[in-house]
Amino acid sequence: MRPRPAALAPLLLLFMALCPGRAPGAEIDFAPLLHYRPTASGYELTAAGPLFQRTEEFTAVRPFYCRNENATDILYPLGRFTENRSSFVPLMRSLDEEDRSSVDVLLFSRGRSGDETYGGLFPFYGTYLNRFGHDSVRYVLWPAYTKTEDDGVERTIVMWPFLKYSEGRELQLWPLYGRVRRENSDDRYLLWPFLFRKRGVEDYDAFLPFFSYSRGRASTGVSVLWPFFTCNRSTSPQHLSLTFPWPLVRYATGAYEERQFFPFYWSRVEGDTYRMKTVLWPVYRHAESLDPGRDVRSESTSILILSGTSRETRGQTVQSDSATLWPLWHRHDDPGGSSWYFPWIIPLHSEGYRRNILPLLTLAQGTARGGTSELSILWHTFLYTKEGGRSRFSLSFLFSHERGQGYRKTGFLSDLVGWTWSAPPGEEPPPPSPE
Repeated sequence: MRPRPAALAPLLLLFMALCPGRAPGAEIDFAPLLHYRPTASGYELTAAGPLFQRTEEFTAVRPFYCRNENATDILYPLGRFTENRSSFVPLMRSLDEEDRSSVDVLLFSRGRSGDETYGGLFPFYGTYLNRFGHDSVRYVLWPAYTKTEDDGVERTIVMWPFLKYSEGRELQLWPLYGRVRRENSDDRYLLWPFLFRKRGVEDYDAFLPFFSYSRGRASTGVSVLWPFFTCNRSTSPQHLSLTFPWPLVRYATGAYEERQFFPFYWSRVEGDTYRMKTVLWPVYRHAESLDPGRDVRSESTSILILSGTSRETRGQTVQSDSATLWPLWHRHDDPGGSSWYFPWIIPLHSEGYRRNILPLLTLAQGTARGGTSELSILWHTFLYTKEGGRSRFSLSFLFSHERGQGYRKTGFLSDLVGWTWSAPPGEEPPPPSPE
């Protein structure tokens, strides 16, 4: 969506009136109150520091509203609206796709799955199709009565979670007694969570927390005072793990190697695909992982959890490289360029957070992309840019200096007073002369 010139006219006319000698479309710098500049893709307008920002394809009135080509955020992270999905927690949620759609407004819901429709008024009565991990869910005065269906098998729930029943498959009178039959298993419990018995590919008996014993075709396991003392052994693949007591001491060998003396030292090695080492947790942690199928290698180092470095490569190409000194500084590099922020108070990396919240907390920022680098302090109050052979820095409307091939330019009070030095290509500029 292209901007409407009338929406920007009042602001631009006001400040151009203060700069009568300025050419149309030229930069207007009264940062952080207002800053306007042309760009390669159109323009950028900021006002009131980070509160208002406008470009050809982006509008933000932080922290209330933010819109780009793909999504609109309202009171982030509460409201998010895209072409197919909309939500405003906890008031509404909607989805519109080719094979399904749904609308949830407060306690009311209505939707479509394939050619079937459903809906309801929670908790009084309703039906859901292909939601919450079930083919269908029907409820009346929830949690009094619920019926689910999966692959043609029905399950009745009365006063969830106390009574669950499925003919020939399940009977649970929680927490007194329960039995669940599946295709390859038969599980039972008595006085949950104390007595368990499972029969299937692996058998399991437990009187928790005092004792448990498991056995499979190629594995056995024993625990005493679970989870403090455990021993697990398998023959395919060869593996042995011991915990005594968890989480202080752990030893494993075979399928993976693990040594743990918490919190002093912890290491884990899984062949050539994963390596991890922790010293004096949470002081130091280093991990490396490899995905051979995608030829992707990841490496990360953390200091006191929130500070450290991370790097991801695909083959010989660096996909991302970042470093953090929390809460002061963060840097991120990718094939498109690099950027850094000061301070880095909230260590989040989501796209929505970067659009809506991060500019409000950032006092200084640097970027380098597509042959252009920029340093901004206090929301363009101090601004330095460099592109090709041209560089420019400014201190709001008070002072600016620009340097390019064969010329230099200095201005004061939004360039109302200034000087220009120029020279033919290959020659030094002559002494300065007033504009």
